[in-house]
Amino acid sequence: MEQFSALRLFISVGDTGSFSAAAELLGVSTSVVSRGIAALEAELGIRLLKRSTRRVALTEAGSLYLTRVRSLLTELEDTNKSLKQPNTPATGRFRIAAPTALGLALIAPAVADFMAGQPNVVIQLDLLDRAIDLLEEDYDVALRVDETLESMPNLRSLGQLEVGLFSSPAYLARHGRPHGPADLGKHRALYPASQQSWNLRGGLGEMPRTQFCSNRLEALKTLCLTGQGIALLPLFLVRGETERNELVQLLDGFEPKPLNLVLATSLQRSETNSSRLFQRFLEARFKRLRL
Repeated sequence: MEQFSALRLFISVGDTGSFSAAAELLGVSTSVVSRGIAALEAELGIRLLKRSTRRVALTEAGSLYLTRVRSLLTELEDTNKSLKQPNTPATGRFRIAAPTALGLALIAPAVADFMAGQPNVVIQLDLLDRAIDLLEEDYDVALRVDETLESMPNLRSLGQLEVGLFSSPAYLARHGRPHGPADLGKHRALYPASQQSWNLRGGLGEMPRTQFCSNRLEALKTLCLTGQGIALLPLFLVRGETERNELVQLLDGFEPKPLNLVLATSLQRSETNSSRLFQRFLEARFKRLRL
């Protein structure tokens, strides 16, 4: 366990920026901290810290190493606790990234239900409408929506998300209701900024003209509700509006195939016990839900 002791010394120095502060925090002498870090650097063959008369700072390699060993030690401590006290609630923290619409509608409620049963877990949920690097940006889990699921060990599908074409009754009163893809050419489309087309089953026929585009699905729904056009949207985002007849689903049966709700993790990052529990919770939750 000597190496793990050295790692704890290194984490404390990295967090406090001082050998003396780390020593005080851990209840050991400054010389113990200094020797432990020196031995760790010698074993690794790299410099982890930049030393000056006033402060100790992480090198680039030290910063990356700190992120990785922190996760490793957290996982080890969580595992030890679960073995000693198997009925003890999970502890620790982890970070999640998800697109805004998906995060607000599905992931945030799931986090709330998970935390109700695991009150000692600390979770950070970031809503990001862009691609992320799990390792570089220090995320434990990322959720996303994909048309196809790549066969990769760090990706798995939690379920499928139904999609459909929607418009408001007011829009249909003004422009008429399309009865097939061929009728869409005379209509106004509300497109995602990244994909200004609809891959409908049976073919599109004539492309509807672009009336509005946005990088946020919530904005497309808002324009759709106000009668500005037709939008292709996931059912989870508009279920309440369709039940209240504020939006009408069109061309049922011609919509694209369901999308995959994908969970991604990093193969280079050690998973904490609490993160693994949350992943299993999501798998069970979305497997039984129609999305």
